[in-house]
Amino acid sequence: MRLEELKKESYVQCEVYRVFKNAIKYGVEYSKDSYKEVFSEVIPEVPIKIKERKEERADLVIFSKEYGSLKPKLIIETKRRVFNQPGKSLAAYSKKVKNYAEKLNVWYYVIYDSYYWFLFYRLDPYLIKVLTVKVEENLNEEFAKDILMAVAEISYTNERKYFKELDKYPATDKDFVGRKILPSLAKNFEPSKWKELLARWRETVL
Repeated sequence: MRLEELKKESYVQCEVYRVFKNAIKYGVEYSKDSYKEVFSEVIPEVPIKIKERKEERADLVIFSKEYGSLKPKLIIETKRRVFNQPGKSLAAYSKKVKNYAEKLNVWYYVIYDSYYWFLFYRLDPYLIKVLTVKVEENLNEEFAKDILMAVAEISYTNERKYFKELDKYPATDKDFVGRKILPSLAKNFEPSKWKELLARWRETVL
């Protein structure tokens, strides 16, 4: 990877950290009936033991407090945007981040390339939402709060009040995403039933 690409990827990671840190600082709290979840911290470069004597680091991990216990809630991994075989690149990367989520017992994770924001769940349907979030345009504290409230909501209830707020960030060039990215992702998650999974995604995630 060239120096300029490294700088850009590091810049994106720093910006994501900054906006989520600020959002949490000013308060992000989801509550329904007697249930309450408070987002408390975002930690960069969290170490994850992959194998014996092998350790990797998740770019950002967001923690929340629920029923008095602090636990990791969301992993955010930043990567450079790829135009040559973007689907295969994202599919390979998603395997690594899903492994991080399993190691940390986190159900939701994100891969962000400074333009597309892919929100994943560890189990079927795996991919939940694809958004367009430009790092120097609408990656801000409002977006960070919208994401955290949506994740808190869908992890607790079937309601979609906050999740629908993500429609403010619709994926652009849906045809490109649908043809060049989603098929490879679907094959990665469900090799024998990828066409069915892809059809569902085209109805729900874009």
